[in-house]
Amino acid sequence: MWFGLLILVAFVHGAAAVDEQIFRQHGVQVALRYEIDTDGLVLVAVFTPERPELHLYAKDLPDGLPGVPTRLELAAEAPVTARGPLRDDQPVFAKFGSLVYPDGAAVTLRLPISSPRGTGMVPIPVLISYMACTAEACLVPVIHAPMQVAVPTAGPVGVQDPPTTLDAIQRMLRFELADAERRWRAAWREDLAMVHDPAAIRWQRPRTVAEVERLIAAAHAEGRAALLDFTGPSCVNCQYMAKTVFRLPAVAKAWNQGLPIEIDTDPPHSELAAWQQQRFATQTRPLYVRIAPDGTETRWERVFSPTDRELVARFIAFLEGREQGLAEGLGDSWQQFLWLAVLGGLFTLVMPCTYPMIPFTVNWFAKQAALGKRMLPLAVAYGLGIVACFVGVGLAVVGLFGASLAGFAGHPVTNLLVAILFLIFGLSLLGAIFLQPPQWLLALAGGGRAGYAGALLMGLTFAVTAFTCTAPFAGAVLAAGVAQGAWLTVVIGMTVYSSAIAIPFVALALAPGWLSRLPRAGSWMHEIKVIGGLIEIAAAFKFLAICDYAWGWNVVGRTLTLALWASTAAAIASYVLGWWRTPDDEPIERVGPGRLLLALAFGALALWLAAGACGERLGLVESFFPADQ
Repeated sequence: MWFGLLILVAFVHGAAAVDEQIFRQHGVQVALRYEIDTDGLVLVAVFTPERPELHLYAKDLPDGLPGVPTRLELAAEAPVTARGPLRDDQPVFAKFGSLVYPDGAAVTLRLPISSPRGTGMVPIPVLISYMACTAEACLVPVIHAPMQVAVPTAGPVGVQDPPTTLDAIQRMLRFELADAERRWRAAWREDLAMVHDPAAIRWQRPRTVAEVERLIAAAHAEGRAALLDFTGPSCVNCQYMAKTVFRLPAVAKAWNQGLPIEIDTDPPHSELAAWQQQRFATQTRPLYVRIAPDGTETRWERVFSPTDRELVARFIAFLEGREQGLAEGLGDSWQQFLWLAVLGGLFTLVMPCTYPMIPFTVNWFAKQAALGKRMLPLAVAYGLGIVACFVGVGLAVVGLFGASLAGFAGHPVTNLLVAILFLIFGLSLLGAIFLQPPQWLLALAGGGRAGYAGALLMGLTFAVTAFTCTAPFAGAVLAAGVAQGAWLTVVIGMTVYSSAIAIPFVALALAPGWLSRLPRAGSWMHEIKVIGGLIEIAAAFKFLAICDYAWGWNVVGRTLTLALWASTAAAIASYVLGWWRTPDDEPIERVGPGRLLLALAFGALALWLAAGACGERLGLVESFFPADQ
């Protein structure tokens, strides 16, 4: 019925356009004018982004979604009133955790108004608001900026034509349509709340130091604290916090009480990384800094689980200025880092490049014992050689990159080189390519030079010749240490890692009889080699994902990586069960309990990762990827 009435009363008239008033600021040009349609005066504002990658936010944003709505409003002193709702001409998309218009699209807003009384032209003051953003950062928002346009009057005061039946029908239709729109938008917002994360932090993402300082000053001018988040796509702990703790509604609300400023210090944002080092004397990430309006600074460095209610409450109190920050100290992150170093060293011991060195090492020390040498100093010198080699690698990295350690870890070129190394070493373990150290190193390692210098040199050459197997584990420890942004962390990590390798060799050198209790190298070692090769190749894609994000390939993302990891886990499960074998493997005659349990573990892992590739969130694994799909 209403549709028929609408057709009945609809008229098509040429709108009368007048000279435009122009406002241009922060990436957007706004053209304001008035038109006259069949119902009367209409204020028209055209918001045009000045760059194609900029987008504007929808005119009606539900509470809690980030962004500044694109609005045209009458000022309080305007001599007219709105006759109907504000309307736009562009579709709205759910994107970036909010509602936005298409990138680069000019948005026209139309606001019907009553005609002012009097004679001639009457100035109408209005207020405009908007915020232009790219996918990575937002420009400074414009909120309630004043503009003015002169519109014609409806004649002298007191002179007004009596309403007609057609006018009454049109008013009734406008009321019904506006009411239907309100009800539709309310239902749409309820659906949107179910689809999108309600805990949305309204991040400002500056790209230069000048923008950061301007945002801090703007926050203080409003009487709010500036809340800084030093982060980056390559920072696993940063991504973990962002994808778990920051999605708690109470935490997001605490962020939004101040001005949340996300500062990406990964390359190519070297200026911001240098500013963090200069301004706060640290490269630690994540680093959260609260700068109160009076200039008081507090910091938080602790990484924690969203299920730790005590730390969640303390973090909220920190953001709100009710509690001092919490430095990392010897917290969970340090414990995890040291455990990574210890476990990496122990895994290295059973790798195919390292395990066969055990009897060789014991034989060398047996020869020295036959010559009457004291074993303890020789064994310690041998262990120090192994430690010195790996610590030397860490010091070389520190010496080359100095204050740019965090930038080195997050640089896409670094991640690409690490990915290539993982692929090469993985293919080497699978037998696809053959890597061999120089012959002079092999000869040196097999020499019989005696004395402490000889033992030290033996340890050094052992570390080099076993590099094919040690590099992935040492690289993981080195990358974790570099990510902390401190040279001492790198040295400690490499020392702990290499000590976990050296100590068992020192013990075997002192007690050669233990060698007889170790399992002999055989087919089981080749199987470890194949499994390790598959895992190394799969791990390479984690580093390629960082390159993909930084260089915009849009190929190696979360979905592809998780699908490949799931396929790798399924391939390992079938390999352990003997469903496929390499030419160098012995056939499996019987699947024992150990093999069955290992296969079941990898099979379950494959199903779990496949669920993640299909859209399920995988908790801590999500922190390996720089951005959500």
